[in-house]
Amino acid sequence: MTINPASRPEPSHGDDLFIRFANTLTYTRGRASDSIPDADALLGWLHTAGLISDRARAAESGLLRRDPNEAGRRLERFWTLRRVLHEIAAEVDADGRPSPDRLRELNHILRHGLHYHQLRLQPDGTRYAFSQVGDRLDQARASIAASLAQFLADDAPGRLRVCANSGCRELFVDHSAAGRRIWCDMRTCGNQAKAARHRARAREAPARVPVRSESV
Repeated sequence: MTINPASRPEPSHGDDLFIRFANTLTYTRGRASDSIPDADALLGWLHTAGLISDRARAAESGLLRRDPNEAGRRLERFWTLRRVLHEIAAEVDADGRPSPDRLRELNHILRHGLHYHQLRLQPDGTRYAFSQVGDRLDQARASIAASLAQFLADDAPGRLRVCANSGCRELFVDHSAAGRRIWCDMRTCGNQAKAARHRARAREAPARVPVRSESV
């Protein structure tokens, strides 16, 4: 017996899921740091985010360890998603909307996450199992993409920002009342920017030359 489309509700994720994933690539004074440099780290992140179960993490880990080439392909797909998230955020921040090319990339990722649920009688014939049918990692990737898609459709896209600190570039959603935040964190990037401006003004200010009074 097969149920299609799925009738079970999808896992609920906040609109910050795509933000959290995008910011697995961070910068400190322009130096990159990647929180998902390999397949094991990726699976750990997906598990912590609630996108795969304990059992799915163990199963996928075994499969990818046995096939390093497939592990590399899977990791590359998530890196591509992360690039798309960053590029869409940059376009929205600059122009108020994503470009058609980026939308096509996002929709392509969403299509790869299609799945359905299936009810099957267990081999021993004593009970049923109700589970998703489809690729678990593609579903997880599509869930992250859907988080951004839903944000753009339902929230205020103009609040999606890229930190103005060129050495940081974290994505964030501006929840301030005025909607004028440009830094991910005023205490860090904001203060760094203010300090940099102060140093620049100090360098540009003409040096004061003491004036000697002439004796009569």
